Amino acid sequence: MPIYPTPRLLVLLGLSVIVALGVGIFAPGIWVWVPLVAVLLFVLAVLDGVFAPVGQGIVIDLKAPPILGVGRTSDVPFSVQFTKWRQPAVIELRLGLHPRLAASVYERRLARDGEAFHGRLSLKANARGVGGIDAAWLRWQGALGLVYVQAKLPLNISIVVTPDIQGVQQDAADLFSLDSIYGVRVQNQLYNGSEYHALREYDASQDHRRIDWRSSARHMKLFSREYQAERNHHIVLAYDTGRLMGEPLGGLKRLDRAIYAGLLLGYTALKVGDNVRTFAFAAKPYHSAPPITGTNGFHTLSYQLSALDDSPEESNHTLALADLNAKVARRSLIILFSDFIDEISADLMVESLNRLSKKHLVLFVAFKDEVVETLMAKTPVAPEDVTRAVFARRLAAQREKVFAQLRRQGVEVLETPTEHMATEIVSKYLALKRADRL
Repeated sequence: MPIYPTPRLLVLLGLSVIVALGVGIFAPGIWVWVPLVAVLLFVLAVLDGVFAPVGQGIVIDLKAPPILGVGRTSDVPFSVQFTKWRQPAVIELRLGLHPRLAASVYERRLARDGEAFHGRLSLKANARGVGGIDAAWLRWQGALGLVYVQAKLPLNISIVVTPDIQGVQQDAADLFSLDSIYGVRVQNQLYNGSEYHALREYDASQDHRRIDWRSSARHMKLFSREYQAERNHHIVLAYDTGRLMGEPLGGLKRLDRAIYAGLLLGYTALKVGDNVRTFAFAAKPYHSAPPITGTNGFHTLSYQLSALDDSPEESNHTLALADLNAKVARRSLIILFSDFIDEISADLMVESLNRLSKKHLVLFVAFKDEVVETLMAKTPVAPEDVTRAVFARRLAAQREKVFAQLRRQGVEVLETPTEHMATEIVSKYLALKRADRL
């Protein structure tokens, strides 16, 4: 079991050297006692380590969840107990967290509470994949505080980081359930659509513009028309998984944020009766799934999107969007999650989206670069700040030029802050559906 000096012992050794030099210069007659003091200090350090609490029989109780949604925080209480010999008053703890869990936080210094040491680990994942906690390192001081005793305990805890399915279901249940989308009253749900459903007797709570005058004259009673929301639209979630989508944005990869937004939109679309299919590409298309229907298909959708991963390759929009246009025969709402740096790199993408928009309704989801926004809003202090601000403003102007060109071609463009992307996409989808543009 490793034992090594504490800062207190190092300070004492440093002071002893200074005292030895002073004695040798000013009182050489008593210098013979200096080595004895050094030996005594060494003996005290050894005894402090020998009689310190041993690291045998340490038990760590840490039950981490087997599955964790990316970006979600899970509080995990844990305890450390010494089952043999005596316990120290304070211990220091370090957990061997996988890089995917590097955003997790916990208290590193724990004081004894009764018979054990209690702490709380806030697990947070910043990327999808398999992570975990491989080991825990503990150290504590002896009674004199001269040495540390360190112990390593293997934990081998595996955690699978998936898209935040729990967050999607909570957000969808709270904000985008069927009742909250179309209203609690059945007549409101029906009126929002464009398909004729049935006649019902008119009352004062209804809009008079829905009165069917021919039917009312035939029955000698006022009747109004009911319309139901048109269903069975086709929604295509198209994902660019190239190099730019692997860059972090607000602590998470762009692709992970896009997957969360796609899951929330897919959950809502399946619940209101539309079909959803997925498509992914990088240097070439590599994923194309058949349409999914019904709320039970959400598990299939989450499985498909969980398998997507970013690639170091540059994205080929021309090849990918041509392939998508050939595979999707029926007019659909195609939601493209992609990104670009400037208008030069976006030229081929704009041309491909123009061809795609002639047959389908295309919604291009742009990631608002908060770093660029911050550089433009920051008050310059040094000359370098002016250079950064000018460069950031030039990038923003180029992006706006690309967005304006896409809008002229009939492509819907959505650029929102990172934290509101998922809800804004669903709101845009519902607005397009109410406008009967699907």
